[in-house]
This record gives sequence, structure tokens and C-alpha cells, in this order.
Amino acid sequence: MPDPVTIAILAGISLLAFTVAGLAGFGSGVIALPVLVWMLGPREAVPIITLVQLVGSASRTGLNWKEISWPVLKWSALGSIPISALASYLFVVTPAPIFTRLLGLLLLVLVAQRHTQWGRGRSIKLRSFVLVGGANGLASGYLGTPGPLAAPFHLAYGLTGAAFVGTTAAGVLLTQLPKIPVFASNALLGTQVLYIAAAMGVMAFAGSVVGKRISGKVSDRWFLIGVETLLVLSGIALIVQG
Repeated sequence: MPDPVTIAILAGISLLAFTVAGLAGFGSGVIALPVLVWMLGPREAVPIITLVQLVGSASRTGLNWKEISWPVLKWSALGSIPISALASYLFVVTPAPIFTRLLGLLLLVLVAQRHTQWGRGRSIKLRSFVLVGGANGLASGYLGTPGPLAAPFHLAYGLTGAAFVGTTAAGVLLTQLPKIPVFASNALLGTQVLYIAAAMGVMAFAGSVVGKRISGKVSDRWFLIGVETLLVLSGIALIVQG
């Protein structure tokens, strides 16, 4: 049985992270994962965040069901589902320090990407989401944080508001599912992982609902500044920690 204090801290982080995701469509993994890695190590952190993201992304998908862009989701799934399963095996055999630093580097790259031509104002064709989905599946399976990687491309396609949040959430859900059998077959879903994931999952559901209810009350500009600041700080912390 995990330490109750540890569970309480991680449950609180989960509520914050998934409230952010309920507002912005992404950010839950990149907020919660550094804390999980710091407290438990990457070998337990990624299976836990995978299970919790299943709950959170399913919640956001349901809350924004009517606005989901199904054509985008269909093409993304063609690339993300198989690549996510294959990339999960890379996670299983990667040394922990290398993995931790890669997590941090990914966060910094994602922030920088949002300020390039790919991250602002560039259009994207529907079938290109096969490649976006494949890259997202790689990040999900190997590095554990899928959502932000697809976000700039969803914005470039013209998705905003509930359509952006719902489509991103549904994509995250699809990239998490193939990872479960891989983690289970490699004994990464132990009792402690399941206990912590259950506690965080309850808060992930609550955070998704809270985020949906208060969406639109924070300006896009200040919200994105806050999220990107958290991404940069988390990335630096993981690189130094590794």
C-alpha cells in the first residue's frame, strides 16, 4: 500500500493537471509526469500517467463528444495506434536516466515548436494527420506525454474551443490503450501503480469536469503563457534530475 501522503500529493497534482487539460485540451501529462518521476521514478511514473490519462481523456472526450472532428481523429489513429504500441517497448528497455532527460528535452522542444511556422498559422492537410498521429504515438509510447505534440497541428487545421479539446482528448485516449498490454506483459502494472492510478484517476475525472465548466473565463494569451512556463520549468527540472 503506497504512503497516504504520497497519494494525497499526487491526487492534488492530478486535479490541477487535468483541470488545465479540461481548459486547454492538453497539459495534464506534462504537469503531472515530472512530479511522478521525481517521487516514484520513471518506471512507475509512465504506467501510472498512462492509466490516469485513460480516465482523463475519456472524460474530456465524453464532455466534448458532439464537437469532435472525426475525420482528423480517423487519420491520426491510423498512425498513432500501431506506433504507440511499438514505442512502448522502447520505454521498457531504455535506461532510466536517459529516459528522464529525453522527457525533459521533449518538453522544451514542444514549447519551441509552438513558436515556429509549424506552431502558428500554417495550414495542414487532413491526410497529414497520419504522420502527426505516428509522431504522437511515438511520444506517447516512448516518452509518455502525447497531447502537446499534436496540439499545434490541430490548431493549424482550424480546431478551437470544444472541438480542439475533444479531438485532442480522443486522440490521447487512442494512444494510451495500446500501451496497457505492453506494460502488463512486462510487470509494470503492480499494486502500487494501480492504487496510485486509481486515486489520481478520480481527481482526473473531477478536474476534467471543472476545466469544462470554467473554460472561456481565462484569456487564451495568459493561459498559454502559463502553460508554456510550466512546460519549460518541468523540462529543465527533468533534464537536471536525470
